[in-house]
Amino acid sequence: MNWLTYQTSFFFLFFGTTLAASAERTFPRPWATTRLEKRLEAIDQELETLAHPRLLSGIGPIGYRSQAHDTDGHEEWIEVSLEDKATINEIILVPVLYHNPDSTVEADGFPEEFKIWAIDDETGTKTLLASFTAEDQILPRKSPLSIPCKAVLATRVRLEATALSQRAWDERYVLQFAEILIFCGQQNVGLNCTVAYSSADSSPEGARNPQFIVDGVVPYIMDANTGSRSLAFFTDIPVGSTNHFDINLGKPIKINGVCLHATDISDNIPHAHPNAFGIPRHFEIIGARKDDFTDGQPLAEFRLTTFVAGPILQLKFPVTTCQFIRLKVIKPDHVPGSSSGCLGLAEIECLSDGNNVAVASEVTTSLAPALISRQDRLPAITDGNNYYGEILTTRTWLNQLARRHELETERPLVQAALTAAYQSQKAAIELLFWVSCLLIAIIAAIIVIQRLLKHRAVYNTREQIAADLHDELGANLHAISLCSDLASTKIHEPDQLSPLFQRIHELTSRSGKAAKACVNLLESKGLYEGLVADIERIAGRLLSDIEYTINVEGGDHLEFLDPKTQIGVALFFKECLANVIRHSGATHVQANLDATPKELVLTVIDNGKGLPSKESGIARLSPESLLRRARLLRGTVVSTDRPEGGTCITLRTKTKSWWL
Repeated sequence: MNWLTYQTSFFFLFFGTTLAASAERTFPRPWATTRLEKRLEAIDQELETLAHPRLLSGIGPIGYRSQAHDTDGHEEWIEVSLEDKATINEIILVPVLYHNPDSTVEADGFPEEFKIWAIDDETGTKTLLASFTAEDQILPRKSPLSIPCKAVLATRVRLEATALSQRAWDERYVLQFAEILIFCGQQNVGLNCTVAYSSADSSPEGARNPQFIVDGVVPYIMDANTGSRSLAFFTDIPVGSTNHFDINLGKPIKINGVCLHATDISDNIPHAHPNAFGIPRHFEIIGARKDDFTDGQPLAEFRLTTFVAGPILQLKFPVTTCQFIRLKVIKPDHVPGSSSGCLGLAEIECLSDGNNVAVASEVTTSLAPALISRQDRLPAITDGNNYYGEILTTRTWLNQLARRHELETERPLVQAALTAAYQSQKAAIELLFWVSCLLIAIIAAIIVIQRLLKHRAVYNTREQIAADLHDELGANLHAISLCSDLASTKIHEPDQLSPLFQRIHELTSRSGKAAKACVNLLESKGLYEGLVADIERIAGRLLSDIEYTINVEGGDHLEFLDPKTQIGVALFFKECLANVIRHSGATHVQANLDATPKELVLTVIDNGKGLPSKESGIARLSPESLLRRARLLRGTVVSTDRPEGGTCITLRTKTKSWWL
């Protein structure tokens, strides 16, 4: 393997490692992109199963609002006292909503920082359920905030706000909530409980009242993404008449609440009726174990007043075991512009700890058949669906809205990260394309360079062989030629031919040994003994009749020279000595070999007659054989006359090549 192969391998290793490290830092890993894609798909799939935050229209109760402040540092608190000690495992806060100028909806007056405490007056303990700061980034939002917590017994729940947010219309700081729901399982144990507060709006509209914060009315219409669409039951009822609807639960069941869903308000914009349209203005809930209600007992009574009803009316009462539930309509709802009343119900839920146990139950009514326009709509009261789909438990519904908010907040971030990942992958592909082109160009250049180097090596080999043959065999072949010519003239003198033939034999044998030695020098690098030993051997053989000295400095640096270079220097030295023997008539030869980490200098000095010239001490044209040797070593040779007589030949060559 030559130096170019080593350099190429090192280049590709270094370049590949650098590119991999750069890609590691700059471009996303494929699994990261796949993970983002799977996360985005999971978000979309989950969103398809969650309820939509469809907003109410028309008029209705809004909730609680504190006094307004000029700064956000005022502390405000709200406290809900439960009717009975209960186990709490989740709090849901529903914001008051306002419309932005860009037609979006956001929470208004929702606190930036607050804490929620569970207080047990019987034991005197106060447990922290949750704590939020601005770093939690719960704003902006339009959906409820779900706060699951470890189950804890409490008689009161207290919310303390330490950093208020601005309300939209005057940018003053207030504390506002549409609803606070306190759950024990699926049951809202805070429904219609007593509310205490630090301050209240001194001039509230009729839609704002501290007690509205626990009335069960939220600013959303239940729009689940599951179930089947169902049209509500609706009929006209003469004013002054008393009618009832009976629900057969099939077996005695413990119930502690009833939930009435108003008839689906108009899907026109604006709505044609208020949110509680169709719910009787005065009614009673009666429970019984017998179908004739002879053992009936009143469970709850409701009278509609201003701003105390929404599309979902929730009533609670002590736990009672019943099989039959009667809705006794005392005063129906009023239809504007009509002298008759009306009754409209999308669903009647009979609740057992928050769960509806009346789904698919049989419904009967005392209304005259003539008053019911469609008998097939009566079962809609207990089919478990409204106009938009399945009717969920309040906790499940609001949790889905809160979860939708989390996913809709996360989705743009995941989408942005995925887009950035795709762009990075595109950039990586473009980079790999251009890198591939560069590598192809480099490979093509390497192939061309290798071909050029191969041709150059062939040329150098030819020149090397020519130099070696000239230096090692030229003199012997010339002597053989002279002996042959002399033998041809002595062909008739047999006694004189024998010495000539013996001379020719000796010259031939010497030429063979010289050729073999030349081949060994060029090819048997592993057997080469070193430059210093070779120089001493050459000097001892050629200068047997001439006095000589050899000085070597920096011998340690000679070990790093490749054998081919050392052999070339030795042959250069041999050619110098051959020229001294043939032409100079010198009696003394001095050779100096000086090696440094960068350069090797060989100087051969003789005391012969020197180069033919009238002036001394100046550079002369070196013999062609020495120039050829210096060129093979990628060095320079200078021949000068010495003032005291003789010749100085200096060879300079580098010990290290730039590519090494």
